[in-house]
Amino acid sequence: MIKEFLISLLHYFVDITTAVLIAAAIYLTVSGRQIDSAILWQILLSGLITALPSAVLICLDTKSVRRSRVLWIIHFIVIYGITLLMLHMFGWCCITPLSALLTFFAVVFIYLFTCFVHYLIDKKHTMLMNQQLKKRYLQAEQSQKETV
Repeated sequence: MIKEFLISLLHYFVDITTAVLIAAAIYLTVSGRQIDSAILWQILLSGLITALPSAVLICLDTKSVRRSRVLWIIHFIVIYGITLLMLHMFGWCCITPLSALLTFFAVVFIYLFTCFVHYLIDKKHTMLMNQQLKKRYLQAEQSQKETV
């Protein structure tokens, strides 16, 4: 369980931080603002802080589809709240209705980006496992035919 949590934390940290860097690059390009090195460390910290609830959620055993959906909605709201808090804490922007709306869309982008990356990774792992299973079953069938 701890190993699974740490692996999930690392995956989400990398995915979220990458998506935040993309969102920051777009925002800075559009606004024409420059950044200092402190913002890069703040982005890394925000990636870690927002990866924590994601890694915890993955470790929860949900057998019910409805419960899983409720947990993901709560997760999204928590991530959005944490993001607004960090925006204020780091002084990245004043929290206004417009900045809250733009932050919402940024969080949606980051959320979808992370889900898409994990979908691609899971799809690749599933394909590899299926290939290995087919190979194992073929070998088992061949060894049975040889003994008969």
